[in-house]
Amino acid sequence: MPRSITEAARGVFLGMLLLVGGSLVASSVCLSPAIAQRVGKVEQRAETRAQRRVLEILERVRGNIRETRYQHQTRVREARGQYFWDCSGMAAWILRRSAPRALRSIQRDRPVARSFFRVIDRAPTTRFRGGWKKIDHIENVRPGDVFAWLRPPDWPRRNTGHVGFVLEAPERVPGTQAYTVRIADATSYPHQDDTRTWQVDTGYGEGTILWTTDGRGQALAYGWFGTRSPRVVETRAVFGRVN
Repeated sequence: MPRSITEAARGVFLGMLLLVGGSLVASSVCLSPAIAQRVGKVEQRAETRAQRRVLEILERVRGNIRETRYQHQTRVREARGQYFWDCSGMAAWILRRSAPRALRSIQRDRPVARSFFRVIDRAPTTRFRGGWKKIDHIENVRPGDVFAWLRPPDWPRRNTGHVGFVLEAPERVPGTQAYTVRIADATSYPHQDDTRTWQVDTGYGEGTILWTTDGRGQALAYGWFGTRSPRVVETRAVFGRVN
């Protein structure tokens, strides 16, 4: 989550930090949304039936939503088009309808973002276990996959991290080890090119986020506002596929 509205209002990178070869270096490139275009068309194919089900449910929510709000108690009334939840509440609600075995593997009645991170991080990369497989490289992430990251060490303890769903295959920012990804999540702060309006809409929405990597496909920092982020926040992220 962004740390302040002041940071959010800054719509450009100011010497954005990029993770290259495992080290933090300052980038002199001023990135813009036009730069973050797809380099080569990546096939956007869901591997599993559960992935496809995730995307179907997200499409249903997108078409049905009349009112949404970010709150820690999940309350969904589909007949009224109401979706009130936080990021982990949304993820649990969707997985309960698309990949119940994966949700049960978390072994917690009310999972939080940290719960999703841990179950994905423990999953094997070559096969499914407990309904999960960890994606070994960000370029192998596909629509319907789950992302999760841990709370940065210096952030308030009430925030355990963030979780959501991937809508499009990652796009590498040319000349860097950074990737933009279109995602769906529940939050109080919109991302780049978001369906939510700044300081007005909270809850469910879709936007673009940025991840920087270590050169081996492991995400080690994120830019909440995509290529418009004033800085990146260091914390490890993982991507999981449900089955």
